[in-house]
Amino acid sequence: RRLFLRLEVRRDNTAAIALYERLGYRLFAQTADYYEDHEDALRYQKRLHYQPGNPPANQRGNPAPQHLPWVQQTTPFTCGPACLLMALAALKQQTPTTTEELLLWREATTIFMTAGHGGCHPLGLALAARQRGLNARVWCNQTGPLFVDSVRDSDKKTVITTVHDHFVSECAQQGIPVHYEDFGANEVDKAITAGSIVLVLISTWRLDGRKAPHWVAISGSDNECFYIHDPDPGEDQVPMDCQHVPITREKFDQMRQYGQAKLRTAVILSRP
Repeated sequence: RRLFLRLEVRRDNTAAIALYERLGYRLFAQTADYYEDHEDALRYQKRLHYQPGNPPANQRGNPAPQHLPWVQQTTPFTCGPACLLMALAALKQQTPTTTEELLLWREATTIFMTAGHGGCHPLGLALAARQRGLNARVWCNQTGPLFVDSVRDSDKKTVITTVHDHFVSECAQQGIPVHYEDFGANEVDKAITAGSIVLVLISTWRLDGRKAPHWVAISGSDNECFYIHDPDPGEDQVPMDCQHVPITREKFDQMRQYGQAKLRTAVILSRP
């Protein structure tokens, strides 16, 4: 079931904008330099229906903010760094670069995970964010080494455990809070309201049928949905399809766990 209709309209097309707003469309984002003549596009959406008993959208007070830039990952394994680049662009106006993306990955990687290159550890992302002048907090519902069940080789498991122990030690030394408990929807809402950027690890099973770990950035929330910036457009997607994607709260709760151990983890970033 579809939740929204969405459209793009030229910023200077006032007649069309007035029509769309009369029909119930509401502005949720803006894309610069969208048209051939370099005019910006305003992005509007209209909610098709509501869950029974819920008030109209945006009464929660956390509509998808327009200030969180979207950054596309440039490799198959740098979703975490791409999300951190979004936060750095929003909170420190830092321009994203491929070099910085790869450096962030080198600092935060687990070395090994599933097949191919390792992904990013939440504590590693927090340390990389702190190194660049952001405040970082981590929520994780597991205390032991993460992702060890994603590899079979005992030597690789040892490497992952070594890296995990290093991240734990460094977070303790640098005073980065690590809360070994679940991070629920209410905490996400509170973080967004406070102006923080929330990065969440999800399983891509409900997005593309693959059970892969994947970092996304939450760009907003309302009574029914969380909105995510997904840094990885699929083969049949364009970048705009991955920005402010509405995910129902129920579905998001199902998505935000990974692996047999049902890992739930989030990194909350803010200005000092």
